[in-house]
Amino acid sequence: MKIFKGTGPILGVMEIAAECERKAGLWEVRVPQLGDLVFSSRRLDSAAEQIKDLVHENQGVERCDVIVKIETSLPGIVCDLEAAQEKMQESRRLQEEASREIRDIVARLRTEGLSMRDIGVLLQISPQRVAQLTETV
Repeated sequence: MKIFKGTGPILGVMEIAAECERKAGLWEVRVPQLGDLVFSSRRLDSAAEQIKDLVHENQGVERCDVIVKIETSLPGIVCDLEAAQEKMQESRRLQEEASREIRDIVARLRTEGLSMRDIGVLLQISPQRVAQLTETV
């Protein structure tokens, strides 16, 4: 499964696709856009920097105008990563939902005439935190 795929130059920016495969503790990096250049690197970030240097030296494109798109296959791991990212996204959504609900509860309790201290005791938070939640309603 490909994670990223380069597309070519956009608005003066050069996109370079780097096909990376893990072999014997190193990344074997193949760059079709640079004459099928193949080299090894310990880390993907180092490979991207090497590619930027080569493009700058050989084609005169500024390093900041080179975007390296890393393509790699890591079966199983990519699926696990995608599942974990989906869970993280869902947890952020649930956190935002819970925060809205707590703010609503604080507002309703204040409308009922409860003090900040009483609300703090009920929600097991400090009166200062209750005040913060009241300010954001």
